[in-house]
Amino acid sequence: MSGNPHDVTAAQARVAMARQQLFGTLAEVQDRLKPSHLAQDAVESAAQGVASIARKGAEAVRSRPIAAAGFAGVVGLFMARGWIGDIVRGRNETPDADKGLKEKAARPAKKGSPK
Repeated sequence: MSGNPHDVTAAQARVAMARQQLFGTLAEVQDRLKPSHLAQDAVESAAQGVASIARKGAEAVRSRPIAAAGFAGVVGLFMARGWIGDIVRGRNETPDADKGLKEKAARPAKKGSPK
């Protein structure tokens, strides 16, 4: 190769610069792929998603407050359906003071059952 020595020196400098950039990029990639950084990125991404959903929900409530209140009421009634049913059927009443709480009589043991 009968080339100009200045071209060889310039090429070697470019190679050294490219190698340095490559190693810098590899170090950055290794840093980004650490489990602690991956977990932190996942948490930040999830937090941004939750914040976005909350913001959209708040906007929906502001735009339709009556519908939101109705929906919340329906959900509340659905969740309290057993308790409301007990009140309607009268199962939640306390006994009269004169009757008091009486213990149930002991049941006689069945034949063949262990005591």
